[in-house]
Amino acid sequence: MLKRFITGVVSLPIVIILLYIGGFPLVLLCTAAAAVGLFELYKAISGKIQRVHQLGHVFTGAYFLVLYYFGFGIEIFIALTIFVLLVQVWFVLFFNKVTIKDVITTLYGFFYIPFLLGFIILVREHEMGQYYVWLVATAAFGCDTFAYLTGVTIGKHKLTGTPSPTKSVEGLIGGILGAALVGFVYGFLAAQFLSPPEGFVVHATVISAVAAVFCVFGDMAASAIKRNTGIKDFGALFPGHGGVLDRIDSVLFAAPVVFISLFVLGLVG
Repeated sequence: MLKRFITGVVSLPIVIILLYIGGFPLVLLCTAAAAVGLFELYKAISGKIQRVHQLGHVFTGAYFLVLYYFGFGIEIFIALTIFVLLVQVWFVLFFNKVTIKDVITTLYGFFYIPFLLGFIILVREHEMGQYYVWLVATAAFGCDTFAYLTGVTIGKHKLTGTPSPTKSVEGLIGGILGAALVGFVYGFLAAQFLSPPEGFVVHATVISAVAAVFCVFGDMAASAIKRNTGIKDFGALFPGHGGVLDRIDSVLFAAPVVFISLFVLGLVG
């Protein structure tokens, strides 16, 4: 517990500062997190980093640069298409040294980690991104924190038959409601001291709750991978927390949900 606390105290301010600044510093943070998370995932599934996996790392950097400079336009689809094609070309050129598992893992890893994490950049670079990007945090960390507290205190009905059988139904519900509460508090404070869009309190509350539902699945998806690969944590970069992927599994699902919510609200054309 002490290691978890110290790690949080050191890492959280860095994340907060870069989310506030946005721009290229945030791109660098997301690129680094995605690259390390991708390394952890490839190693977990394949046992070691295969050469074809390196295409995933190369295109991680390219993907975030394209997102930053061009947004989610035709340029990003061209970049993704080139990536998929090159992985297939690699498979053909080195078919004696590359397995279909390596190819599938390369593609899956990229779309699971860098692709989903990239939505943080899209949200932050949006016209109202300085307000809405924090909903990724209210959903992911609000859900994780309240799910843990609720599960420890009143959790009785275990989620048997899931990748996380030790967690409880009460914890799941508490996490979603807790995220909604954190979103409401953030929205209320933003409305008092900042100048967010009209209806932001409702937006913050509802989006946080909806994104939290997907955060639950994000956490379980990571757990499913670890159970299938027989590992406890994806890494040991953060003492008491595991690897990068252990820390961002919920964020990977929250970020696209927040962006899609902006689209539903008509804030993204």
